Amino acid sequence: MSKPNRALAFYLQLEAEISKNHDGLDPSYYDCLSRYYKSLKNNVSLRPFYRYSWTRRVTPMLILLHSLPPREPPWRVLDAGCGVGTEAIFWSTLRSDVQVVGVDANVERLCTARARLPYYVHRFPHLLRVSFLNDDVFRVLVTQQFDIIWIMEAISHIDPAETFIAQAHSALEPGGCLVISDSNILNPVMAWREFRLRMQGVTHNTPIVTETGAVIRAAAERYFSPGKLACILRKSGFDLIEMHMSVFFPPVLARSRPLFAMATRLDFLLGRLFGLRTLGGIYTLVARSI
Repeated sequence: MSKPNRALAFYLQLEAEISKNHDGLDPSYYDCLSRYYKSLKNNVSLRPFYRYSWTRRVTPMLILLHSLPPREPPWRVLDAGCGVGTEAIFWSTLRSDVQVVGVDANVERLCTARARLPYYVHRFPHLLRVSFLNDDVFRVLVTQQFDIIWIMEAISHIDPAETFIAQAHSALEPGGCLVISDSNILNPVMAWREFRLRMQGVTHNTPIVTETGAVIRAAAERYFSPGKLACILRKSGFDLIEMHMSVFFPPVLARSRPLFAMATRLDFLLGRLFGLRTLGGIYTLVARSI
């Protein structure tokens, strides 16, 4: 199965999981999962867009994982701000010599991630080496070492992001990679979303309390541009080796099959055009520590 198809196959399992409570989750966990994927669950006509967007943004990480040679002990991967655990679980399904640690400060989401794991354990032939930790990601970065650090839709919440990137560099083994996927502030839709939040009185500073009672600094939808992040990465000792841009069109186009097919083809083209590519709604950056 090709890499994009592996991502798509996994995402279709996610859709099945949230459409109904197929794995018999405790109602509180299923409620958390449903709220986390509210748009995916409720907007059935937009699911082709969500599938497309997710597979585009995870493909660089998928390719990176597949490029690793077989190894024992396993390659260690940190999913920083793992939410309800979807990507952490996905990475663990790709190969048996990958050990994933998903970290999130939100107790409810972290417990839901743990509860979801059996649903996937029974669907893959090899042992899924994945665990979930409710902790401050900064503490994890100074106490553990990793080969790859993945962070999706969380760099806009981790505060301060500059410190996270610097500590991620220290926590990576020599030649390790940091992969960041998030919303782009240069995209008009994302810029408007952040502006509306600020007008509604939502500030950057939104502390989170872990299950141990620790208070963690956090930010609310503080978006970056890929260029700004590239500068921070280089200052912290990273070499930016890939920048992938996607989602130049609104989700509503998914309701028309012909328009959506045209939009996805154009999306690939715009993601390669210098200048225009920086306006994509989603970026995925791959940086290697040097």
